[in-house]
Amino acid sequence: MKNSAENHGAGAGRPARKPRGKSYKSIPNARSASLLGLGMVIGAVVGAGVTLLVAPRSGRQTRELLSYRAGRMKRDSGVWLKLGKELRRAAAAKRKQLERRDARDRVRDHSAAQPAEPV
Repeated sequence: MKNSAENHGAGAGRPARKPRGKSYKSIPNARSASLLGLGMVIGAVVGAGVTLLVAPRSGRQTRELLSYRAGRMKRDSGVWLKLGKELRRAAAAKRKQLERRDARDRVRDHSAAQPAEPV
């Protein structure tokens, strides 16, 4: 009899396991995806703060480096603006898709609830 590690593990010659969870397209509301994004941003900010606290450089060197990088980000802000526009466009498309599906479901539910007329 095989042990549990052999039964459940992905060994050589075995196909990869199917990913768990739902695909992004099947998420019924955009709020959960928004919360995920917000959590990632908060995590990045907290991580940056911790990094600053344990930085190997002196405070002055770290400030100069941050100032340089902030200036570079300002110069490259066009990339961030494009990303923001693309994210807004994707959110609007998803919202439209969900609204159409909800309207279709309401019509289907309404027509199913009405009794059939006699012929």
